[in-house]
Amino acid sequence: MTFKPPCSNAGTTATARRRRRVPVASLACAVLGAVALGTAVPAVAVPAARPATAVDCTGHTTRDTTSDPTRNTTSDRLPELDPQALRQALSSAPDRVTGVLARVSGPDGHWTGTYGAADITTGAPVPVAGRFRLGSVTKTFIATVMLQLAAEHRVDLDQPVQHYLPDVLPDSYPPIPVRTLLNFTSGLPELSQDDLPTTPDGIVAHRFDDHPLAELVAKAVRHERPFTEPGCMQAYGATGYYVAAMLVEHLTGHTYQQEITTRILQPLHLRDTTAPQTDTTIPGPHSHGYIAVPRPDGGSQLVDITEQTPGAGGMIATTADLDRFLTTLFRGQLLPPTEQAELFDVPDVPYLGSTDHDPGQGRAYYAAGLMRVTLPNGVTVWGKTGTTFGYTNGMFTTRDLRRRLVYSFNPTTGGGNDLALVTRILSAAFAP
Repeated sequence: MTFKPPCSNAGTTATARRRRRVPVASLACAVLGAVALGTAVPAVAVPAARPATAVDCTGHTTRDTTSDPTRNTTSDRLPELDPQALRQALSSAPDRVTGVLARVSGPDGHWTGTYGAADITTGAPVPVAGRFRLGSVTKTFIATVMLQLAAEHRVDLDQPVQHYLPDVLPDSYPPIPVRTLLNFTSGLPELSQDDLPTTPDGIVAHRFDDHPLAELVAKAVRHERPFTEPGCMQAYGATGYYVAAMLVEHLTGHTYQQEITTRILQPLHLRDTTAPQTDTTIPGPHSHGYIAVPRPDGGSQLVDITEQTPGAGGMIATTADLDRFLTTLFRGQLLPPTEQAELFDVPDVPYLGSTDHDPGQGRAYYAAGLMRVTLPNGVTVWGKTGTTFGYTNGMFTTRDLRRRLVYSFNPTTGGGNDLALVTRILSAAFAP
């Protein structure tokens, strides 16, 4: 099916391409490339890595009609869980990554492993139950809350954002349906590297600065929109979810962090997951986050940035809690069927600026808060990645939940640039 809406854009217009299975390497490139404002810096020496440890234990859209999460033909082709491949994947972390944690769960096998150090000064090992910052994985929680509000008839996904938030977007903008915020087809512009500090020394100096949602949106909408017709293309970004979070707050009278807590964290008893608003610390056991800051002599030094303002992607969790959230979400226990379908409703539109190496092969591959990718062995997984300074993580599962992966690692390059490591972890879990 080909969709040809009238659409202009400021970048490269992707054309429809013949779909084929995509290498897992392209998944990492696509999902990490747009989620961090951090910049890479030269790799620095870190203490010798610890050995890997493991506990083996059509129209505008086309809807995925396999809505029954227990029916997934790709699960029949899942390879046997390979602990050795997982151990090798974790221990392949480069020097610019100080620690790695991964958990595989589901009826097709369980495995948990760690690698590296939680603290480069003491050499303490990465805690298996350690907490970490989620970054853009927070988007999945925001999308879930928005869909719950839609189920409660407190928001209409087809209504323009301007109907609910009349003074947030410029008057020159066309009506932007709420749904397009969640599936990345709104055409809202993104922050540039000039809007917030992105150099290593700037990140360190300003890591406690507060940036309210309204400020982030106001800065972003000063830039040119990537395309002019909402719904005609997909482009991953953060601005749509800043607006969605503002919409949650407008509709409920509570912060989006409070709504995530009362609607998801508390009912699911996710006791190790928090949605802080101002707390700069990570409670409980955790690996430290670092960033390599250049020295005048041409070298670099690692600066601990574990403590930082939580910001718009400031949730904190463990692999076990994210696994529980993902399982409950996919079982339909957080959303009614109509809203549940939005999680897997990938728009049938071009992906802006895509290449043949992207998961969608030139087409969209994000739905509301989740992304879809088919691995080389034919297994399709759904999930989300995230990164913030010092922390990169992700959660993925087959649709039927037979195998689930949650991982976290600590890059010293600002987050989001160790694509090879993400590739190896995903491949080891689903396509060894």
